[in-house]
Amino acid sequence: MKDLRDYLKYLQSKGRLITINDRVNTELEITAYTDRANRDNVYESKTLLFTNVKDHNMPVVTNLFGSLSTMNELFSNTYANELLYNLSALKSQSGKISLIKTSKLLIDSKPKIIESQLSKYLTIPNLDHLPIIKCWPNDAGKFITFPIVITESPKDKSTNVGIYRMQVFDSLTTGMHWQAQKGGAIHAKDAEEMGKKLNVSVVIGTDPYNMISAVAPLPVGVNEFAFAGVVRGSQTVLMKNGKYPPVPANSEIILNGHVDPKEKRIEGPFGDHTGYYSIAQEYPVFHIESIYVKKDPVYAASVVGYSWHEDAVIGQFLFDFMKPIIKATNESITDVYLPPEGIFTNMCFVSIKKRFPGEAKKVMFSILGLGQLSFTKIIVVFDDDIDIRDLRKVAWALATRVEPQRDVQIITNATADSLDHTTNLPSF
Repeated sequence: MKDLRDYLKYLQSKGRLITINDRVNTELEITAYTDRANRDNVYESKTLLFTNVKDHNMPVVTNLFGSLSTMNELFSNTYANELLYNLSALKSQSGKISLIKTSKLLIDSKPKIIESQLSKYLTIPNLDHLPIIKCWPNDAGKFITFPIVITESPKDKSTNVGIYRMQVFDSLTTGMHWQAQKGGAIHAKDAEEMGKKLNVSVVIGTDPYNMISAVAPLPVGVNEFAFAGVVRGSQTVLMKNGKYPPVPANSEIILNGHVDPKEKRIEGPFGDHTGYYSIAQEYPVFHIESIYVKKDPVYAASVVGYSWHEDAVIGQFLFDFMKPIIKATNESITDVYLPPEGIFTNMCFVSIKKRFPGEAKKVMFSILGLGQLSFTKIIVVFDDDIDIRDLRKVAWALATRVEPQRDVQIITNATADSLDHTTNLPSF
């Protein structure tokens, strides 16, 4: 698929795209349609293309990844399976061989950088010309909800690609909701230590491999655009972007600007995937210096919240897709499951084939040491005779096999997800 438009044609050929020609408002109405589409069919919901958006001549597409079938089709190539197998084997006896294979696979998929194609794009003066949506009634305003944020460390030139929501403060200024442990925030910290501002590129709309790779919880050091090349089966093509980080050559919309690491502003609340409004807190500010759009661009947005939307589909798929790496950390693990009711890292079920006393605790700590799983609030370890994907069996095991005073371990003073509103202190 060359770009987002190719992806929409693919979805249409599969009967997974609904075109809505009714006039809709960016404030709440697009969310209402998208919310209904997800409630009617969780995990196999349709993508919605809104062609008649009030006060805008640009279509909006939502729920791009609401179908688990689509996700499985997109990521079904052997290159992706080989990469994950090699990554999961790094700690085994064949680790050196696996590392060589993994490195070769990623090197072969290193993004190709071409000269700038921005002369073929149109320019618009500010964000007022984009159909940015307000999702939920008590949101602080309009948010760019599926931005692909690209940064480069001023220290070592390493690249990070992530999805960080962006609250619109005014026509040329937004928030940048990157948490302290995220790659973008780390690059901003590097810039602050060097007394510099951080140049940032933001892309709205590109091919599905770039979009999903930006979400994926990849191991530190794995370039997201290289990973996209692996799962696509061909190199990601980036184009030079002046003083800003290179962007996908198939980008629909490009925002260029900078973040001053010393500048913070209250961001939020925002109706998040937890089903609650995230607490308003201080986050960095993104100052936009130029905006480029394709001819007849498509604006991509995501709607999250209770009950499950495309974020649950993406999270469920990516967790199962990356599971070989998690299982490789402890050979006793037979299955790992993040139930959607647990809002991703708020709850994790693990089944193990227990071999010695205390192994359940060992498994718990190994999970807490893995990337974003360090935010896990509740970990439940089961014997391997329990199907942890069957909530009836899970409830039965909890009721009949647990003596709370003996079996519950409380870990205090630990890192928490910044979106967890139940903590006494933010992110702690």
